[in-house]
Amino acid sequence: MNCDIKVVESISKYNKELNKKIAKGILDKAEKGIVMTPETFSKVFSPERIKLLQRIYRNNIKNIYQLAKELDKPYEVVFRNIKYLEGIGLIKITDEDNKKIPNLVCKLSIDMFPYTEIET
Repeated sequence: MNCDIKVVESISKYNKELNKKIAKGILDKAEKGIVMTPETFSKVFSPERIKLLQRIYRNNIKNIYQLAKELDKPYEVVFRNIKYLEGIGLIKITDEDNKKIPNLVCKLSIDMFPYTEIET
């Protein structure tokens, strides 16, 4: 499953364009995903969090402790980043045998150019 992330210049401008599409009947199905500005995107997807997501995607992570060790980062830092990413819906933490195992909820798909101007 994909998680669509749309990076837009302005959330309010994006919403106005979306409403225009709805009013004109151009939008045939609901759009799903996370919409954010470049500033928010750069805070959410710091280089450290991107490496974390990549490692979880590529490897069979046994637990957060193992992940922290592989990344050569303190457990607390990795745990905090995982909880943050869990909070926005990109990671799910499962408990197995008293171990916290991070899993990606979906594969990320990033759209830097999500909409075009609608003529009024």
